[in-house]
Amino acid sequence: MSSADLFFDLDRTLWDFDRNSREALAEIFHEIAQSRLRISFGEQQFIAVYEVENERCWNAYRKGELTQSELRPLRFQRSLEALGVEHSHELEQVSAEMGQAYVERAPYRTALIPGAMEVCETLKSRGHRMFILTNGFDEVQHIKMKNSGLSPFFDQVFTSDALGHKKPALDAFQACLYQTGSNSSRAIMIGDDLECDVNGARLAGWRQVHFDPSEVPTDPNLWQRIRRLDELLSLELNCIEH
Repeated sequence: MSSADLFFDLDRTLWDFDRNSREALAEIFHEIAQSRLRISFGEQQFIAVYEVENERCWNAYRKGELTQSELRPLRFQRSLEALGVEHSHELEQVSAEMGQAYVERAPYRTALIPGAMEVCETLKSRGHRMFILTNGFDEVQHIKMKNSGLSPFFDQVFTSDALGHKKPALDAFQACLYQTGSNSSRAIMIGDDLECDVNGARLAGWRQVHFDPSEVPTDPNLWQRIRRLDELLSLELNCIEH
């Protein structure tokens, strides 16, 4: 049997988004926010609130309610306001500078999910065609791939920017099949997001592997669930024969 085509999500699946993001946020908080604004909270409080506001902004972005340029400063502004900073022109300026600094720093950090490099190397050696399918911004995701050392293992990086569609939209998955010459019997989606990666792939007729390190029971109808990336190596990742 021939090897399946593997489509990986990037953030929180291969690239350690939480660690890399928090390190960049701590720097930005001290260098920009603390030096410019009158604040009574520390970096850990800021990061905790930011992660909630960032997810809200991303949900709005995925629904088409925010643009990329709106999202970048707004998540910082909303976080600071939630922590008691009064709205002002200075706050808007600081938020814009923090948003710019974040996208200039976070993507260059190189921490990966444990086992990511070894698993990619092994799967590539087994003859799999491997691709990235991510909702992240095009310019940012390519920087992450290059600097983390993941690029050599992947034939192509598909971002929602370049595709014109965001996961879990069916069009995002179908566009990938068209551009790679793959089909639903060959394609397997591997990702951490139950809605974007798993449900999106299921609706497209692909097999799905949910990367979920938690102990919480997940959707019983998905194809496979793994808690560690190296568990991928023991799965039957072959094309479906008709």
